[in-house]
Amino acid sequence: MIFTDEIEDWLPWVIKIRIVIIILVFAIDFAIHSLAPNPANAASIRSLGIAVVFWLILSLFFLIYNQIRGDYTLQAYLQIYSDIVVITGIVHVTGDLDSNYLSLYLVTIILASTLFPRGRAFLVAAVSFVCMGAMIEIAYLPTIYPELGGKYPALQFLTTTSSLAPDLTTLQVKISASLFGFFAVAYLSSYLSESLRKAGRELRDKSDQVASLQAKNENIIQSMREGLLSTDLEGTITELNPAGAEILGHKIEELRGSHIDAVFRGLASDIPYHPEVASPMPRQEISYRHPQNDYRTLGISSSPLIVPEVGAVGYVYNFQDLTDEKRREVEYRTKDRMAALGRVAAGIAHEIRNPLASIAGSVKLLQSISQLDEDQAKLITIASRESERLNKLVSDFLLYSRDQRFEIQSVDVVTLLEETLLLLEHHPLFGPKVHLERRFPRRGVAIWADADKLRQVFWNICDNSLKAMPEGGTLTVQADEVGARARVVLGDTGIGFTSVQLEKVFEPFQSGFNEGTGLGLALVYQIIRGHHGSIQVYSQPGKGARFVIDLPREAPPSMLAKAGTARGASDVH
Repeated sequence: MIFTDEIEDWLPWVIKIRIVIIILVFAIDFAIHSLAPNPANAASIRSLGIAVVFWLILSLFFLIYNQIRGDYTLQAYLQIYSDIVVITGIVHVTGDLDSNYLSLYLVTIILASTLFPRGRAFLVAAVSFVCMGAMIEIAYLPTIYPELGGKYPALQFLTTTSSLAPDLTTLQVKISASLFGFFAVAYLSSYLSESLRKAGRELRDKSDQVASLQAKNENIIQSMREGLLSTDLEGTITELNPAGAEILGHKIEELRGSHIDAVFRGLASDIPYHPEVASPMPRQEISYRHPQNDYRTLGISSSPLIVPEVGAVGYVYNFQDLTDEKRREVEYRTKDRMAALGRVAAGIAHEIRNPLASIAGSVKLLQSISQLDEDQAKLITIASRESERLNKLVSDFLLYSRDQRFEIQSVDVVTLLEETLLLLEHHPLFGPKVHLERRFPRRGVAIWADADKLRQVFWNICDNSLKAMPEGGTLTVQADEVGARARVVLGDTGIGFTSVQLEKVFEPFQSGFNEGTGLGLALVYQIIRGHHGSIQVYSQPGKGARFVIDLPREAPPSMLAKAGTARGASDVH
């Protein structure tokens, strides 16, 4: 069965083929008449020209009609049967059996076979034979039987102009041969057309299957949360999936044509780009500089792109952003160490505080009851001062190790930062070379938190920033809302942290300053985690440090229910 969409596809081609045939018919006959003029054929040439012009106008009509109407099956029938009528007229005016255009019937039958199934192609062959046979019989019978011409004068109008009239037997043989030829062509052309249509349908089905499979594979690649990048054998990037583009911070158009080494700097340089040594690359971890000017850790693995019967045609790189995972690993290790240190600190503090109080009291008593010379007085003063310092350190130990209570209330983070910066401007280390850069929203950033604890957090970080900028610099303070969280960024242009310091920055006793106790940032971490927030540090030696604090804008129910209790280092989650 031929579907309407197949007729719709083929019908414009049939119209175009018809127009080409029309032009060829007229051009051939005109060329013959021009090269070998024959006055006897002048009337025939004129009649042929009229028929050809009529056929051309009819074809142009069908071409326009095809563009404005959708009844393609009806159009196909009208075109094929009108062709038979016009061809019959052309055959008659060009000599009937002597005509050079009898083969146009065969062309019409072939075109019908491309549009209709086999039964309808045979019907077209039968109609063509009837039209041709009737025309020839009418044209030659008056010549073979003159008495018919006298009896039916109207037949003289259709009588052939050929001077060589065949006898009846010859005429019947030629008509019979035409009958056989028409149906043979109809059978062969319809058989080939059906075979082509069947092959076309199978090809479309296979193409649809391939397209569906390609779409499925494409959807899988597009939906992957990991980056996928492909290169040719020379390492030139050809494709990149959306997840990979997001991880790398580039569009595929920006990277296509670049070399893989320009993207993944630090990747093993001995990767072979030759099919004879194509093999999977062991997984690597590299530091990748994102366009946002921060460094990320990427895990990358590679395997050759194999095409059957061809071999390796390129490489496929699978990569993931491990930055958050690495940071969580550091946080987990930090939590474990801080939990252990907290327990040790609590034990040591309790063991030291009582003897220390006795020592401090004894020193003060000795100072009041004894007559001391100048050197002895200095020693007593030093002992008293150091006892006080040690007592403060022990107090910090106990503060760090014991449970902390949080007085939860609605506070404005911007207000707390402004209060902290006002105090900071009167800090002994705050000189004319230190510049404050505020980046606050026009309206405040309200959260539920302990105001005093947050002031302590901001003060400790800002105090460290001043100590890190002995020659001056810029302290940038930023606050904003990021979804359901409030974000505070405190950054300086000081000495920064080394990679070793950065890994242990929130551990106790890690101060990089002579006068520090090493508990400031440890308390900062404890307070932030107690608020169910997070704190991250980004730094490079000599390029300053940036503390990013994220706090929930709504207090967790557990904090509100208890008025807020955050465990010490041993209970941090």
